[in-house]
Amino acid sequence: MNYSLENIIECLLLVSDEPLTANQILKILDDKKITKKKIESSISNLNERYVDRAIHIKHVASGYRFQAKTGLEVYISKLKDKGTNRFSKAFLETTAIIAYKQPVTRGDIEDIRGISVNSNIIRTLLELEWIKVVGHRETPGKPELFATTSKFLDYFDKNTLSDLPEISDVDSL
Repeated sequence: MNYSLENIIECLLLVSDEPLTANQILKILDDKKITKKKIESSISNLNERYVDRAIHIKHVASGYRFQAKTGLEVYISKLKDKGTNRFSKAFLETTAIIAYKQPVTRGDIEDIRGISVNSNIIRTLLELEWIKVVGHRETPGKPELFATTSKFLDYFDKNTLSDLPEISDVDSL
């Protein structure tokens, strides 16, 4: 059976565990006649078909993915265990500092928060692939510099760091 480009893209996005870029879709299709522009046009056409549906294809930092439309969170949250994805205040503070002040060292985070950073928080952020080591500061001990990743942006439904909400006193951190 021959499937349309839109059907194939829809299927790929539905079964993929991670967002897919137009280039990744092109590589999977392995058809020289299909261009990145055709992929993007097909995704746009699919979204036009989903206009009255509860889902749409969303472009996030690391590619395209299916996503529920805004307003359905109240129902979706009932599917999830209330204890999962609950992060401590310290975890969220550490994540916010890295996001808004990157690249930062553990020492920078501790200076801003005024208390030491639990090693488990940094480890968890690394395991979630929300942060990565982007270098080392040229100071004694050469501490690691941390910055956020596209997975961090995906989780918070952002394309770029500039999409993060403004914090009026971020410079005072």
